[in-house]
Amino acid sequence: MIENLVHTIKNFDFKIKKIMKNGLYFSLSVSILATFILIYYISFSHYNFIYHVGIEIMKLSFTFCSAFFASALAIDKIKKDLE
Repeated sequence: MIENLVHTIKNFDFKIKKIMKNGLYFSLSVSILATFILIYYISFSHYNFIYHVGIEIMKLSFTFCSAFFASALAIDKIKKDLE
């Protein structure tokens, strides 16, 4: 199953691969922002609000990552079925 997934990802269309890669980079940057907020919480401020903001932004980055990956798989499948 993993080999099938790796084979599918390697055979993505160039545009789909580019969009997925940029989306994953965006997700990584959101994750880094959440990490900095949580480091600020640990180092300087112990307000619960800052902790919850950091955790919610981290959840958002995971959601973006999975959404971009699933969208790339779905669009590639649709495009190959239409051809």
